[in-house]
Amino acid sequence: MYARVCGCEDHVMSIMGPQIRRKRSSVVWIGVICIAIIGSVIAICHTANTRVVSPLQRSILPSSNGIIMGSHLSQRAFLRRNRVESPRATVPADINASAQFRISESQKPEITNIKGQILQVACAMDRGQLYNPQRSGAYEDRALKTKELVEDLITMGPPLPDTMKAMDGEWELIYSTVKYGIFRSSPFFLAVQDAFGDDKFFGWKSSELFFKLHELQTCSWGLSTIGRVAQLIDSEKGVLASEFDTTIFGLTTIPIVGWFKLLPTFGGCVVTVADAKYSPEDHKIEMEVDYTTFKPVEGLSGWIPGRIMWDRRVPVNAIWQILPWNWGKKPTCSVTLRYLDENFRIVQDADGEYFVYARPVAPRPTLSSAI
Repeated sequence: MYARVCGCEDHVMSIMGPQIRRKRSSVVWIGVICIAIIGSVIAICHTANTRVVSPLQRSILPSSNGIIMGSHLSQRAFLRRNRVESPRATVPADINASAQFRISESQKPEITNIKGQILQVACAMDRGQLYNPQRSGAYEDRALKTKELVEDLITMGPPLPDTMKAMDGEWELIYSTVKYGIFRSSPFFLAVQDAFGDDKFFGWKSSELFFKLHELQTCSWGLSTIGRVAQLIDSEKGVLASEFDTTIFGLTTIPIVGWFKLLPTFGGCVVTVADAKYSPEDHKIEMEVDYTTFKPVEGLSGWIPGRIMWDRRVPVNAIWQILPWNWGKKPTCSVTLRYLDENFRIVQDADGEYFVYARPVAPRPTLSSAI
């Protein structure tokens, strides 16, 4: 009798065993997903209830042992009841306020209208970065339309200046038709483009292939993100300084199950300084790269690499000439000025791509301190 019962149990387990194991596996996966969801909800709630409080708010909000108490809504209600307004952003004392972006009242309405359209598309297209044929063909129609707007603005522009002094001051990149990275407005990358010239590699233009590979290596999996891109022109010193901010490891986590970053975020500002001169005959800005340096960005940790590199000058000019494939040539490049008024500047590179600059709304001193 006992043997029969045992035999029945073995028979049942041989039939039901795989199903039981599958159910156990399903339960384990459901548990993992539930834990991930709960953890994500907790992280979101924690983020939602954590606010960056300005010194003004810290001085008036109720606190206990130096910790701000109350929810986001209660703090807003407290501020509303006491009619406290956040202080407006101010221009640094060493920045000329007249060099900020302003709408000119004396400008033709059609010019102002085209500028507004370019600014709108620049915002929607992230300065032109959303169209990238290496990723997909999305937004190509908008990119082509914006290039037409830029060329229309050029035809309506005032006469170009005879000296570089008219371009003096700080300019922020707002749009570019160039592919594979808006940082290519830097004299360093323009010199790389000029060094390759029209050479081809297996049917690809060498400079274009270089920038495609560069983007793959620096931007894969969100490794690097480009922030502010700007230039400073100083005609008295004969200098053009170009900068771009870069954020490394902005978001690193395991999809679905991760709700915290695996690697620390760091980065900074890369500044390239070049000697520059302007030719009024062909409206070219001729540049020779001098050096590259690195500056901290407020709110962005430099981590260990930044602490070592801050304000150190890399002698690009000297290093460039000793590299065997450069044959002793200097890092030179040029762009052609196509449009200039009090708040817009448009230049064109050797491949016919445009870089559109505007006077910054919020200037900063990183460029002036680099020269």
